[in-house]
Amino acid sequence: MAARRRNARRQPRSFTQRVASFRGQALLALRYLLTLGALLLIVAVGSRAVSALKLMPVERIVVSGKLEHLRQEAVRDALAGRISQGLLFLDLRELQGQLEELPWVYRAELRRRFPGTLEVRVVEQLPIARWGDTAFLNHEAVVIPVADASRWDGLPTIRGPEGSEGRLMNRYRRLRDSLAAVGLTPQSLVEDEFGQLQVHIDNGMALLLGDREFSRRTQRFLKLWQVELNAVAQPIRHVDLRYNDGAAVAFDPPAQELALGLETEIR
Repeated sequence: MAARRRNARRQPRSFTQRVASFRGQALLALRYLLTLGALLLIVAVGSRAVSALKLMPVERIVVSGKLEHLRQEAVRDALAGRISQGLLFLDLRELQGQLEELPWVYRAELRRRFPGTLEVRVVEQLPIARWGDTAFLNHEAVVIPVADASRWDGLPTIRGPEGSEGRLMNRYRRLRDSLAAVGLTPQSLVEDEFGQLQVHIDNGMALLLGDREFSRRTQRFLKLWQVELNAVAQPIRHVDLRYNDGAAVAFDPPAQELALGLETEIR
């Protein structure tokens, strides 16, 4: 029985079987060739497409954003000499850095729009405080140039030593938020060469905060204002908070103050 089975397995395949096998192998080879051909065609077409895109020029630069101080032409001029390599291979990060070095540009965003357009969105610098007499600070305490300073006359003034911009801007913001709770607005924050802080408020009053304990002295003034000073009818010239626990209050007019001794210390 076993020998009969071995002999049966050894029998040669019929002609029909050989033809079917050959046909299967031919179909497999044909599929392989078709797949290889399709891949080669894709590579060739892709290579041609990349070459075409590489040569595709930037035909238009579209600038958007709310621009008040910066002309669209200035943005286009800044990019004009840097887009010769074609739209696809532009280094958008490098171009962004170039634009953000322009005066009045705070942030720039660039994107490609095929077939030939480069879109640029610009966010301008916004001055939020004067820095000294001639310069201005943006919201990150960076000094920015301003051509027409007269239009920003209403901004608060921050003044201090060179390099103190960020620290004083942070203190101004904290002071502004604290005073807003009692209906007051700081118009200036000045630090002198000795580090002494003085604040002028929109009601004509000045705060002398000294060179230390900024937060504690600010909170002490807020408490004094809410409890006692807010109800005082006479104008206050300044509140000197350079004490450990209290404050000296000077009233206007000075002549009446001197005669009546109205400079008092609140404990």
